[in-house]
Amino acid sequence: MSENATRQNGQLARNDSMYSLSNMDTTLEGTPDDMTVVDAASLRRQIIKLNRRLQLLEEENKERAKREMIMYSITVAFWLLNSWLWFRR
Repeated sequence: MSENATRQNGQLARNDSMYSLSNMDTTLEGTPDDMTVVDAASLRRQIIKLNRRLQLLEEENKERAKREMIMYSITVAFWLLNSWLWFRR
């Protein structure tokens, strides 16, 4: 097993990955209310994980946009300088 995997209540789950393995036992006994609470808690955890991942992707996208703007500006400045030097010949 990897360091990121933990074993809890008969389920194998990866803590830091969006790919989680779970061994859902269909013979679980419980009232429908208990299952609803478990489902709601599970969905809440998944939404939190997805929200974190989305925030990270949005931050990466903003950083990439800044880098692209800088690179485009440098490229345009380079071509303008080259054009000016070429016309001065």
